[in-house]
Amino acid sequence: MTKKEFTTKTKELIKDCKKEISKESNRLFESGAIDPDDYKNDFVLPKIILTVALENWANNYYMLSKAAKQEVKNLKYF
Repeated sequence: MTKKEFTTKTKELIKDCKKEISKESNRLFESGAIDPDDYKNDFVLPKIILTVALENWANNYYMLSKAAKQEVKNLKYF
């Protein structure tokens, strides 16, 4: 894969990711699991919700082969 091919494919995935994470963040906010009134108008609540939304998205997205999972594990060291 060339750098240009990689960049094109990555941009497509990020576009899809952005939509899904936004939808999941809204779902989590409205879930009733957290009381928004307990938080100030800062970035704490959005960061909490975004952390969970990203983890949920990654878990749903993680459909890789065993070899690809090994590559993911290796990349985490960098």
